[in-house]
Amino acid sequence: MGPSRTILVLLISMLSRTAVCQQRAPLVSLMAGAGHPFGGIGAQGEVLIADGRLGIIGGAGTFPGLHYLRSSITGSAGVRYYFVRQQHRLYASATWSLLQVYDLEMVGVPTVYQYGPGFTVGYSFLSKVGLTFTVGAGVGRTRHETVPIGALGLGWTWRRSS
Repeated sequence: MGPSRTILVLLISMLSRTAVCQQRAPLVSLMAGAGHPFGGIGAQGEVLIADGRLGIIGGAGTFPGLHYLRSSITGSAGVRYYFVRQQHRLYASATWSLLQVYDLEMVGVPTVYQYGPGFTVGYSFLSKVGLTFTVGAGVGRTRHETVPIGALGLGWTWRRSS
């Protein structure tokens, strides 16, 4: 390839990179859903930094029981890294969240809530108008065992103004 073709290829690649960088980066996301980043069944907020690639997430919700609806508020906090900054985004996240809930079979002993670290990989769809869908799966670690975890949510993402 001659020098003029090399320069042409470099210019085209730089123009496409500039067009991608000029897209408005996501800024804040609010979602409702189920899973560990939502605190069971609840809501999750995410502040996106580093041009929309890194998210700081927090969630709050409740965890339904087998025999009755538990009324305690549960929560989660973590970070999420998006591998691409387009509509279809793959991500990896690390959270500290509620992983297991169980009742002891003894009278007067409260429900046991086990929090721990969790690691997930997932997919997030971000429409051009802001509608956001996310799904993820992974593993979490309680004091005594490794448990499967997941997330399913629907919400809205606001972008930076240009």
